Amino acid sequence: MAGVLGVVSRILFIELRRTPALWSALALLAAGTGLLYNAPERWTSGYMILALDQRWYLSVFLGLAMATGAAQGRRDHRSRVTEMFAGVARPRLQQAAPLLLVYGSTVAAAYAGATGLAALRLAGTAEYLRAGAFAGVVAVGAVAMVAAAWFGLAAGRLLPYLVTAPLLAIASFASPLVARGITGGREWLSTLLFPSYGLGGGSEFDTMPGRFSLAQLLYLTGLAAGAALLFAAARWRARLVALLPPLLGAATAVLVLQGGSAFVRNPIDPDARELVCTADAPQVCVARMHSGVLDEVTPPARAALARLARLPYAPSRAVEYLDREDRVVDQSADVVLIPLSIGDDGHALDAGKLEGYMVRNLGVVPFVCPDEAPGTDRAVVEAASAWLLGTEPEQPEARSLRQRLTKLDEREAAARVAAVRRAILACEPGDGLLTSRR
Repeated sequence: MAGVLGVVSRILFIELRRTPALWSALALLAAGTGLLYNAPERWTSGYMILALDQRWYLSVFLGLAMATGAAQGRRDHRSRVTEMFAGVARPRLQQAAPLLLVYGSTVAAAYAGATGLAALRLAGTAEYLRAGAFAGVVAVGAVAMVAAAWFGLAAGRLLPYLVTAPLLAIASFASPLVARGITGGREWLSTLLFPSYGLGGGSEFDTMPGRFSLAQLLYLTGLAAGAALLFAAARWRARLVALLPPLLGAATAVLVLQGGSAFVRNPIDPDARELVCTADAPQVCVARMHSGVLDEVTPPARAALARLARLPYAPSRAVEYLDREDRVVDQSADVVLIPLSIGDDGHALDAGKLEGYMVRNLGVVPFVCPDEAPGTDRAVVEAASAWLLGTEPEQPEARSLRQRLTKLDEREAAARVAAVRRAILACEPGDGLLTSRR
């Protein structure tokens, strides 16, 4: 057994030396890592969004892998040794296996390696990792790279022209743009057949269900097997047989997804959104995905609670605001919402200004009401917030209202500001709350 492995290792090492596979993989590794590090706006929140964002670039990586494979695939034609290899007694697939293994393993390692290098940036801040879902997303990307490299080899051997490689790359780059047109607008089918389609643009709590990753793995494995058979095929009958694995893989994937009925649009990981709180009071809570920055958020959040404590029936808890859509927030009067965002370095963005952000709207985030509700007058909110923060409003009307507040005794002013906060929570106008006599 050891002797066989030694022979295989030597053969693979020879292929690595005589082909540009290693250099191509290193270029893919550098490109993948560079793209991720130059666009960290979302994935610094956590590992899962990193994997999904890298899949967003997958059409670029696949194009490069296919182009590299196609350039290598036309090697025999370019060297004019096609007839010589055809006369070798060994089976065609056995001849092709070393090249397939070298190109497949190197591009898969490059894709996974870029993920690993980017993940180093999260090591000190991201604490939440759903290992199975993360591994599934990365595995789908890696298998897609293998399928692309092998298809490129087959295309280069069947169509040994200079334009083959660039045309394959261009087709891959454009695939997300034409995916819906090819699949007749079926989103589940577009996402299944084009692994980079529909990713990299949703919430930082997005995930990928295991069922869907399994379906994609089945489809892409069939595609890779078909590409390998096509590359090794010497006759048209064998090339027709190469169509069977992709068809079988696609059919099995469709069955796993129950014809699309099991497809979930924009899936959210509920565990990532689950709140993690401080053990002591006043309690500060953030999403589990952001638990690594809880210690950074706690001091400014408690400072905001301390300012709001001047009000009667003041809130006693600070909770991260998780719903980023423009709709009404069902917020308890006992809670202050934390408008937490993660910066490019993985830490809380503008943590030093977080206290001001929380107090500015009296702890209600966002300032959103139904269409039929008028909402609280902005000048009133600004004046009440400035009174708590001890700052001067920019708006003239708000400045005038704040001056009236300062002329009242502390108890009366606090009662009026508390009334403004209740109006914000109820989406009521709040006119006269800071000026009417009691």
